[in-house]
Amino acid sequence: MSDLNVTEAAIKAAGPSLSEVARRFGFKSPQSVANWIINHQVPSERVIQLCELGGWAITPHELRPDIYPNESDGLPRRADEKE
Repeated sequence: MSDLNVTEAAIKAAGPSLSEVARRFGFKSPQSVANWIINHQVPSERVIQLCELGGWAITPHELRPDIYPNESDGLPRRADEKE
C-alpha cells in the first residue's frame, strides 16, 4: 500500500480529515485517531466502525489480521447469504 500504512488508508477512507473521523467516533479531539496512525494500529473495539465508515474499502482482516484472521471476518453479511 504505497506510502500509506493500512491504518492511515482506512482513516483516509473514513473521512476527509482526522478531525472529521474523530467527530464521527464522538471524540473531542483528533489526537486519538492520530495515535492510531502513529502506532499503526486501530483499537479492536473501533475496527468494525472504522471499516464501515470507510465503505469497507479496507477490511477488518486487512486492518487487524490478529483479531480478524480470515478475509471475510468482520464483514457484513450480504442479503443473499444464509446465516
